[in-house]
Amino acid sequence: MPIPEAACLMTEAAETSSPAELARLYGRAVFESAYRVLGDGPGAEDVQQEVFLRLVEKPPREVVSWPALLRASATRLAIDRLRHRRRWGRWYALFGAEAAPAAGPGPDADLARMQRAAQLRDALSHLPARESQVFALRMLEGLEIDAIAALTGLRPNTVSVALHRAARHLERRLADPSNPPETHS
Repeated sequence: MPIPEAACLMTEAAETSSPAELARLYGRAVFESAYRVLGDGPGAEDVQQEVFLRLVEKPPREVVSWPALLRASATRLAIDRLRHRRRWGRWYALFGAEAAPAAGPGPDADLARMQRAAQLRDALSHLPARESQVFALRMLEGLEIDAIAALTGLRPNTVSVALHRAARHLERRLADPSNPPETHS
C-alpha cells in the first residue's frame, strides 16, 4: 500500500526541521495561506518571509505538525497586516504613500504632497510631546510598537494609547485646522 504524499512530507519534515528545508517543503503552502487572506502577491511573499524568519529567530520546541503550524502562523501574520492596513491606511495617504494620481506625477501632485506634509507638521506640533513622538516613530519611521516602547522607555500599552490619542487628535485637527486637539496629561 503506497504512503500518501502528505504523510511522506510529514515524515520528511519530522526528520529535518531546519528552516531552509521547511521553507522548501512548505513555502508554497505558507504563501497560499497568506495570499488567501491578503489577496496580493507581494504582501503574501512578505508574510511568507516573516514566517520563516521568525522560525529562524525563535524555533518552536515541539511541533506536532509543521504544515499546520506554518499555515496558522501565515494566517495570523496576514490578518495582523490587514488590521494594520485598515487602522493606519488613512494616515499613509497624508504622507503621499497613496497611488499616484491618474494624470501621473507632476507639479500639482508635488504641491499637494508638500501641502499635506505642512498640514501634518503643523498638526503634530499641536500634540502633546509624547503623542507626537510616538506617532512620528510609528508612522514616519515605521517602527513597531515594541520597538517604540524600548526606544522611549514606555510600556507597549502606553505606546498604543498614545498612538490612538494622536490619531484621534490629528483626525480632528486635519479635518478643521482651526480646531485644536484636546490635551491629556
